Amino acid sequence: MGEWNLPLALLDIVPVVLFFFGTVELMKAFYPNMSQAQYSMFSAGGIMIFLAGMMKAVWKMLLVLGICDYAILSDSFFPVQSTGFVLAAFSTVRFAGTKQKKSDYENFSAVPVMASKMPFIILTFLGTTVFYGSLTAIGVKKNKMIAVFFISAYAFNMIQVFLASKFDSSSLMNWLAEIVNTLAQTCMWLGAKRLHQAYQDEKYGY
Repeated sequence: MGEWNLPLALLDIVPVVLFFFGTVELMKAFYPNMSQAQYSMFSAGGIMIFLAGMMKAVWKMLLVLGICDYAILSDSFFPVQSTGFVLAAFSTVRFAGTKQKKSDYENFSAVPVMASKMPFIILTFLGTTVFYGSLTAIGVKKNKMIAVFFISAYAFNMIQVFLASKFDSSSLMNWLAEIVNTLAQTCMWLGAKRLHQAYQDEKYGY
């Protein structure tokens, strides 16, 4: 982690906070429209994704400040994030296909803890794809600009995945990855904000 410094560690927190803002906007937009089961899964998934990012950011900050190397914060990132994306993707893809409300809670399986990161990487990729694909489908029904924001967020996420596959752990690559991640979460937040506004306008007949 010698290539990390305090400004870079601080920048790492920005996309996490932006994702949190976007998730809150989506929670406000979906609350009156999703079934209880869908909303519970989406909320749990969004919170888990946020916590995964925040744990990783805190780990980097502690390391950069020379306080400690609390590895469990880093090691928990993939299991928590992948599970969060699976829950968020499952709830949004169900919601994109139907708007009927249900009071029953459907069963779903938790992602098992494994030593290898590859299953979590695959689940995160699939979950991210379904999640943003569903948000795009929902956004198209309201306003095409909303869909553009979600598509852009997904595109920036995929660029970050590409950068990770070419990662050489240099300071420049770290800065580039953080900037791309910040752009991704900015687009997600703006799309979520517009989607929430669209639901509000629809509710009050604007």
